[in-house]
Amino acid sequence: MVPRKIQASWVFPAVLILTLFFSNCSPGPRRPVAGQARGQDLLTLLPAETSAFLVADWNRFINLKAVQKTIEEEKELSAYQKKAEAFVDLQQSVYFVAVAVVGDTKKMAENAVLLVNLKYDRSKLVPAEQQNESNLEFYQGLPYFPFIEIEQSAVVCLAFLDDSNLAIGSEQAIKKVIDVYKGKAPNLLASRDKRSFLKDINLKALTFGWLTVPAGLFQAEAGDNPAFKLAEKVRYISSFSDYRQQAYSLEIKIYAGTREEHKQIGETLSGLKALGIGLSGQAPEISQALDSLEITSSERYVKVFLSLKEDLIDRLKQSLKERLAGDKKGQAEKI
Repeated sequence: MVPRKIQASWVFPAVLILTLFFSNCSPGPRRPVAGQARGQDLLTLLPAETSAFLVADWNRFINLKAVQKTIEEEKELSAYQKKAEAFVDLQQSVYFVAVAVVGDTKKMAENAVLLVNLKYDRSKLVPAEQQNESNLEFYQGLPYFPFIEIEQSAVVCLAFLDDSNLAIGSEQAIKKVIDVYKGKAPNLLASRDKRSFLKDINLKALTFGWLTVPAGLFQAEAGDNPAFKLAEKVRYISSFSDYRQQAYSLEIKIYAGTREEHKQIGETLSGLKALGIGLSGQAPEISQALDSLEITSSERYVKVFLSLKEDLIDRLKQSLKERLAGDKKGQAEKI
């Protein structure tokens, strides 16, 4: 009989192998179902041609103590929340939101769309006088409601994808989303080019996003300015933010073409950081925040990482309020 000591030595390796196996077999992104969805699931509703997106774990975000405190303190935000909750419970029924540009970013009005993953009652979203079927348009068998019109041309539409998902945007944008939903067009995750960049993003974070930088964006300003010339080299930007252990973190990755370009961008950002610290003067909280900024470059990208404790953020907000109050007082005295 094999001694028990030798048998026990197999336990840890076996558990490790099984853990790795099942973690690699975890379900991939799928159509988002309210209450069960993950942030990455919303990417299955976006077209492959999407040039920018930002996904937020709304349910987690809106219930953060800091967010609730801000809403309570800001009367306008509190009023907006009350109006919105006549249609849907923002704290309990909305799970994820995604803002995206499903085409050329230079044609924002035509290509911008908002996806909302939630539990909802259609009768509350459509005005009572317009709830009959004649006020709904249909595309690929799915209903959408034009609710802002100019000269009888639908500018903003609300599309009812299913019981868990809404799309809000121009008629052109929501039709692109419907094509993806119905399987008539490939989704964002089918794009091989974009898939490689998505691997660099924490898709489980509070928010995560990605942007294709339009060619020529900084061309007019570049001139002889080396910073703008360098910015012209940037092709993509990805980011994610999170809240863990009373601290907010933000990570941004900047993609250019070569390691040398990444090095130059990193050095420029580090120079701006040092300049900011030097100019922070009598604002130690600003200096502390900038000092915690980490900038590193590699062959693949430039990474900018920032993590701030909640108490430091509170001090930064208070400092900003005091400065704004001082500026207003100064302007009033001049008058």
